[in-house]
Amino acid sequence: MRILTTLALVFATSAAAAQSGNLLAESSLAEAADILEATPDKSADDQFTYGAVLFLRGIEKSLQFRWQHNMAIKDFDLPVLRLPVPPNPDAQPFSPELITVLFENLRDDMAASQQALDAVSGEVSVKIDLMALWIDINMNGTQDAGEGLMEFGINTMMSPRQARDMQAQASTALTVHFDTADVAWLNAYTHLLSGLSELVIAFDPTEAITKVLSSNQAMMALRGNNASPNIVEALIGGGAGGFGGWVDQFAMVYGALNQQPIAENTRAAHGHFLEMIAQNKVFWAAVAAETDNSREWIPNARQTAALGFVLPEGTADTWQAILGDAEQMLKGELLVSYWRIAPAGGVNIQKLFENPPVVDIVDWVQGAGLLPYLERGPTLSTRNFRQFERMLSGDTLLFALLFN
Repeated sequence: MRILTTLALVFATSAAAAQSGNLLAESSLAEAADILEATPDKSADDQFTYGAVLFLRGIEKSLQFRWQHNMAIKDFDLPVLRLPVPPNPDAQPFSPELITVLFENLRDDMAASQQALDAVSGEVSVKIDLMALWIDINMNGTQDAGEGLMEFGINTMMSPRQARDMQAQASTALTVHFDTADVAWLNAYTHLLSGLSELVIAFDPTEAITKVLSSNQAMMALRGNNASPNIVEALIGGGAGGFGGWVDQFAMVYGALNQQPIAENTRAAHGHFLEMIAQNKVFWAAVAAETDNSREWIPNARQTAALGFVLPEGTADTWQAILGDAEQMLKGELLVSYWRIAPAGGVNIQKLFENPPVVDIVDWVQGAGLLPYLERGPTLSTRNFRQFERMLSGDTLLFALLFN
């Protein structure tokens, strides 16, 4: 998922404050996490750095877990699944429950990062060269081609035009100065990933993946072939293309959604999404109050961005209006318009999270499956997001991911 690449680029920027400005340039993420954990009486910079390292370490562990099992997984737009991993010639066997295990681990790693960030007390001032940071995807202890964070992010997140612009600027060094406001910004992203992880866990795909894999093996046997040892690679490793691969992936997703989700996890996801918005409010208020101008990550109208982008006037206010819309939607104060009762009302999203139903596509389109969640009332407008799109024409998604 592209959002994860954005996060990897950004959170890593703060990860070398404690001990030495070259901590992560000289150490693996695992080593840096151990050093920071053992640091007594952490300063605000140390504590923020520790939270950022734990975040980035969580992303690294997810990619390493996929590499261990050759889980390339193409075209699944979910956290850490869309990001590329190199092939592993000596991979461990894949089993269907590993997808859920991956997101359980990611959720726990985000919780550790949140705990560290919540403990930050005092002013933060952290500078780091993004070009010095890397992730050890293949677990060999050295930086290989494609493992530099900037290289990884530029090649997987950005359009060709954006990649050319960034590479021209970041050819030697790219230093960003993170400050107190960015504690909340980073914390918001950990809650976003926690919430998305909880949703995957709520709709545990293990049974659906098992059904697709076993049925495919049986059909291959009927065709006259022995059960192919590459069947998992075809489905999970992205080796199968065309209509069959698409059908198999759709069957996995639909099978996961078309079951009773676990309410405990959907409610936890709902709480994380609300906390993400709350942290964003703190961040944007702090950014607006800043008076310095030191290689800012996301600048106010009086500052300059370290990455060279320029925000149109009013961008911050428009994005906060979008966050306000999202908060009202999550709280059920604004309904999501539904065609059968529009313009009188729509779906109460808060109720969907609190008492989640089976996601049956036919029932949802027809309306019977959503009837308990339909209400009369004001509905969510796309006006603020359309204004945001007009302001940042061509780069809307990139800045939406950046702003969180």
